[in-house]
Amino acid sequence: NPKHVYCINSCLSSSHHLLFFLEQFKSSIMTKISLSALTMALLIRRSDAVCEGDISLGSTCDLAALEAALSGSTCTIDLLFPEGDAATAVQELCEYDAPTQFVKIQGSYQLDQRSMNGGGDVKDGENTFDIDVARVKRFIDNEMDDQVIAWPEYAQKEEYNPANGYGDNGYMPNFNIDPDAEKGSCKLNTAMCCFVESQFDFVDNSDICRHDLSKSPQSNHIKSAWSVFSGNESSHCVGFTWEDGDIYKGNTLFYTSLYQTVVNGYMGNVPGAPMCACVEQMPVITKADCVTSTGTGLQYTFSVDKDTGDVSASHSVAMTYGDCGGNDLKAQVKATHAGSDIATDIDEYLVGDDCDITNAVYLNDEQLLVPSAINSLMNLDGAEYEGRSWKQLFGEGIFFLPPDYDAAAGDAEMRADLDACVASEGRQCLILRKCTSCTVESHKEIVYKRLTPWFPFQEGISTDTTIDIVNLFTNQWRNNNNVLHVDYELYSSVQDALTGTDEWEQADYNSNNHNYGFPRNSGPTGYVGDQWNSYAWSGGHADQSAFYIEVPSGTTVV
Repeated sequence: NPKHVYCINSCLSSSHHLLFFLEQFKSSIMTKISLSALTMALLIRRSDAVCEGDISLGSTCDLAALEAALSGSTCTIDLLFPEGDAATAVQELCEYDAPTQFVKIQGSYQLDQRSMNGGGDVKDGENTFDIDVARVKRFIDNEMDDQVIAWPEYAQKEEYNPANGYGDNGYMPNFNIDPDAEKGSCKLNTAMCCFVESQFDFVDNSDICRHDLSKSPQSNHIKSAWSVFSGNESSHCVGFTWEDGDIYKGNTLFYTSLYQTVVNGYMGNVPGAPMCACVEQMPVITKADCVTSTGTGLQYTFSVDKDTGDVSASHSVAMTYGDCGGNDLKAQVKATHAGSDIATDIDEYLVGDDCDITNAVYLNDEQLLVPSAINSLMNLDGAEYEGRSWKQLFGEGIFFLPPDYDAAAGDAEMRADLDACVASEGRQCLILRKCTSCTVESHKEIVYKRLTPWFPFQEGISTDTTIDIVNLFTNQWRNNNNVLHVDYELYSSVQDALTGTDEWEQADYNSNNHNYGFPRNSGPTGYVGDQWNSYAWSGGHADQSAFYIEVPSGTTVV
């Protein structure tokens, strides 16, 4: 395996110093960058002299690009990396040496972490503002416009993260983009900063609604708590979103965070929340400005030192920064991720309008219970409603009735209940969901009218040949054997269902294993967000709801 040596800039001044450094560490092989307060450089040791000079890779940095650049040359991959494992060497050069590491800007993980949480010398230090921001300002003046900035990753987190469920990576907890991490925080590919004060003129552009402190425990060191705000607090929120594979998202993160502090003076965090983090860890707010960054003319270069044979990587690029063409953050997320769960899930964090409604729903559903009119809380189990008798299947909140612990038995009972109407009505029995906590009128009452037979039972998520009917409604609403207008119809009242009037037009389903239950973001004429129930997750507004099934005339409800 090639020897990976990381050396501070000062030791590169002569081959004598470098050879001494290599001798001291000849037995160590490092597989990831060791980031510290000083700029680090990655060198891959080579012994052959045929491959001297620069090798231009073009706009892509990987083994294939290097092989293409060497095509027809006397220099080969084997000569360039004679100790083998060229793929690993190239990957690490491209990942850690070619871009500017985020830690270089301030100098250490501790400074970055404290800044992103709203503290640090700029906020709490004894020096003047100009002195505290001087290092970052030099980066802005001299390097920001011609550097690709890597997403922040740190040696200090490489052991802690995998041991604590944060994945095999070195990301800080505010920006853990590892999709396989049990406690990853960037599933929505969106990050945001909310500042509460400024060294200069403060532009108040958002209202802070609430914050669930359990979402950001590594920032506030609190396991479980919540805060609700009046909405009158001054705050300036700005964020960005990215697609998978975006190599400039580190630049946009810098522009969203440290740049805003140095140039506009913004600082300070919402109490109990990080100042900057992936949106899942941030407070629920009304809206946020949106920024982006774009690179042009990106070129990667591998260089071989003629004296030592060491291989290093660099790049050149022209960066531009700006807003999102008039979109605020929510609009940009929906445009960038149209058709995905991200486009609808962002509604949970950027709520629009004011905070009063969303805070009232949150307090009623998650923390307190403030009943409305007594009729809206009426349990229909065994009662007559709209000329029909009803039996409760399951429910949440004030209608609490868990599904059968035995999934097979619960499914069998529900199929029998559905088929009970076939003889008298010529159709399966209607399913009614009543929801007192739903915030959209059309979703306070939804009727499911089945048109086709059901697939055979198999516990869990629906497949192309099996279905778990109870799980379908409670947790994982999918389109397998469950297509609107084909397998079922939806209505906003029992009478509409009986007469076939005003059938819903828009269906929405899960495309993954997430626990979004009935009816996901389906709506009468278009998508309607967050009115779904989930017996496994929180988040949707339908957590004070119950499912009932029609009982044929003359049948006793048991």
